[in-house]
Amino acid sequence: MNTFTRLRLFCHPASIRLFLHTHALLKQDRRYSALNLLKAVWFASREDKVVRHDGRWIVSSFLPPVPSRAADQVVQAVPETPTRFEAMIAGRRLAPISMYVAVTERCPYRCGHCSAAGRPPLADRDGGELKTLLHQLQEMGTAIIGLTGGEPLLRGDLCDLIASLDDRSISILFTSGFGLTRERAQAIKRAGLFAVGVSLDSDEANEMDARRGHAGAFEQATQAVRFCREAGLYTMTQTVAGRDSLASGRLERIVRLSGRLGAHEVRVLETMPSGRLAKIGPGLLLTAQEREGLKQFHAAMNRRRDVPKVSVFAHTEDAERYGCGAGTQHAYIDGAGNLYPCDFVPLAIGNVRDRPVADLWRDLHAQIGKPRQTCLLMELYARQRLAGVEAFPVPPETSRQCLRELAVMDRMPGFYRRLAGWPA
Repeated sequence: MNTFTRLRLFCHPASIRLFLHTHALLKQDRRYSALNLLKAVWFASREDKVVRHDGRWIVSSFLPPVPSRAADQVVQAVPETPTRFEAMIAGRRLAPISMYVAVTERCPYRCGHCSAAGRPPLADRDGGELKTLLHQLQEMGTAIIGLTGGEPLLRGDLCDLIASLDDRSISILFTSGFGLTRERAQAIKRAGLFAVGVSLDSDEANEMDARRGHAGAFEQATQAVRFCREAGLYTMTQTVAGRDSLASGRLERIVRLSGRLGAHEVRVLETMPSGRLAKIGPGLLLTAQEREGLKQFHAAMNRRRDVPKVSVFAHTEDAERYGCGAGTQHAYIDGAGNLYPCDFVPLAIGNVRDRPVADLWRDLHAQIGKPRQTCLLMELYARQRLAGVEAFPVPPETSRQCLRELAVMDRMPGFYRRLAGWPA
């Protein structure tokens, strides 16, 4: 059934238009092959469930829906020199595909896995300043803008921030659901929000409340999912998989619960040595075999019709697909304005209050170089580069030194190899 849906998507006029637009940009390079482009896209998406929402197709929530101006930006924001094709197969970009922006550091919860923990408390940035930043991100060509925190729902001007974005980007709100009412869900939809990701740690209220350090957290989250779906938002739940999540059946129970609540998709992260878990021992991190189990779970769930779409980060970032895009396809700005390769990597390359965000992105992108076959944070952790760090974020000069010491990527992830026609 999913193969049939994907064929419908590939044959849809909007997909054909996007393909022809991409083809026109790349065909100037004789090494480019339209067949290789189709093969690369087909292979990378073959275990993803395609969802149709609000007249658009979602293959991956890590990419904009089709049709959309944001999808056009993914292709457009590729350097023209020496050729767009050469830049694309090397993973070079004028702007990240996605940028997540913390609009507040405030949060009523104290989650054990919080990646934003450990940073000094800050007052919220002025709404005008944030709107200027969001405008700059759009001018760069950023296709997906995520609004995160802390808890972004604590900002009274959240609808104004969302409404300041035009359709060159899609916007995603990442939230615990704290305090979300039916009326506010409808308001953020009217403001132009495309999607919401609600954190869901467990299918049991007592367990989730304990994990969040707040009574009622489970009820708030599940109610928020219902309200967002009712409002017409593309609705996702997000959960962090630990070592026992698959074996205990907890992960599948969360997927089933998400389906009953009306979620279109479940995004599955894994326990990461970041934030409150920065000093976590290796025995609590997923093994290679357990990560492989998560990838198989992704594929198995997406073959079923009785559960929502499942997106496992380990699957999307697999070496045979897109690899780790930290600093090459994605970046993150915290509540103070510091730019990082991703939400979990605490290496601050600079601050948007001191330098234009486009300059900071070029600096970061040049230092990391190419999409990596392995997670950037796990490379740093394995090399113990962050072992002696007591305060986060890591200052820019130390951050640059850490990046300079990374292993050089001599083999690109599978999507880029297939696009180039190199041996898979």
